[in-house]
Amino acid sequence: MNQDLESLKARVSRLSVMIFDIDGTLTDGRIFWVPNSGWTQMYSVRDGMGIKRLQEVGIEVAAISGGDSLSAQMRMQSLGLKHVHFGSQDKVAHFEKLLALLNVSADRCGYMGDEVVDLPLLKAVGFSSAPPEAPDEVRAQVHYVAQKPAGFGAAREVCEFILRHRS
Repeated sequence: MNQDLESLKARVSRLSVMIFDIDGTLTDGRIFWVPNSGWTQMYSVRDGMGIKRLQEVGIEVAAISGGDSLSAQMRMQSLGLKHVHFGSQDKVAHFEKLLALLNVSADRCGYMGDEVVDLPLLKAVGFSSAPPEAPDEVRAQVHYVAQKPAGFGAAREVCEFILRHRS
């Protein structure tokens, strides 16, 4: 489904909301056990800067994740995300609640995800993206595949693509 640049520009020019999966998108998918703390992940400050830049231009940034960890909660809080849902077994249902809450249509939303469980949401939004490590069936369905790896700048690349090509 990957599209030509003009089509992608039209899609990102309509965005008012950008939603991210967390594990495998904002992280590289690895988890680490820290004694007395539990499971944790690593995040890129560069991805965080990309998210902040979207917020600065008025794009609402949200996260919908199937996972739930203290490190993810703290990272999303540190980025100032107002709309975050953890432990989601039905991402589309949470997406629809977000649409109603923000009074926005699906074609004005973007989503970046990396797994087959993300496919329904990736297909529902106006602009979809994935990191290069996503399975073939996911990469084949999104509008834009990042070149940088998940957890190492993929989200920043998508944010910059949006910023560069919005009208």
